[in-house]
Amino acid sequence: MLERGFSVAVFGHIQSELTHYYAKIRGGVTNTSEYTAGGITRTVYWFRNDSKRMGDYTPLGTLLMNEQAKDDFSKDVVDYVFLHEVGHDQVGSIGRTLFWAIYLSSGLLLITGMIASPSILLEAVESAPSIAMIPVYTAVALGVSLGAIIPFTLVCWIDETLAELFAISKIGSSQYRSVLEEVNEESEAGLLRKIRIRIQYPPEALIFWIARKRGLDGT
Repeated sequence: MLERGFSVAVFGHIQSELTHYYAKIRGGVTNTSEYTAGGITRTVYWFRNDSKRMGDYTPLGTLLMNEQAKDDFSKDVVDYVFLHEVGHDQVGSIGRTLFWAIYLSSGLLLITGMIASPSILLEAVESAPSIAMIPVYTAVALGVSLGAIIPFTLVCWIDETLAELFAISKIGSSQYRSVLEEVNEESEAGLLRKIRIRIQYPPEALIFWIARKRGLDGT
C-alpha cells in the first residue's frame, strides 16, 4: 500500500508539473484550487488572459480554467465550463488516446494542406496540359482538404458532444439554455473564430436533439 501510495504521489507530482508547462500556452498557471459543481470536485489549474478560451481539458487529464470567466460571467457559466471540461474525461484513457491521435494527425494534415495547397494548385495550373484540366486539379486539392477536415471535425464533434451531454446531465437543460444565452450575448466572434467554431464544435440544435433522445432534455 505504501509503494502504491508513493507511486500515486509521484505520478500526481509529474502530472502537475507537466500541466504547468502545458498551461504556458494560456499564459501560465496563476493558482490551483479545488472546484465543485454538479456534485463533482476536481483540481483546477487557473490561468488568466483575455482570450475567449474559458477552459481546457489537457492531454494530461487535468483541467485548466480561465479566471477571467469568473469576472465576465455568472457562476452558472463557470459551473458549466467546469462540468464540460470534466465531461471530456468520460471516454476513459483509451478513448482519450484515440482522440488525440486522430485530432493531432488530422489537424496537422489540415494545417499542412492549407499552407501547401495554394502553391501546389498554382504549380499544377501552370503545368496543366490544357485549361480543361484546371477543374480536375482544383477538385483534387479540395478533396485533399476535405480528407483532412472530415475526420478532424468528426472526432471533435463526438468529443464535444459527449462533454456537453455530461454538463447537461448535471445542470439540466433549462440552466444549460440560459448559460448558452449568456455566453452568446457576451461573446463577439470574428469571422475566423466563427469558422473554427463551426469546424470544431457541433451545432447547438444537434446537442439538444441528442439530449432529447437520451432523456436529458427534461432534467
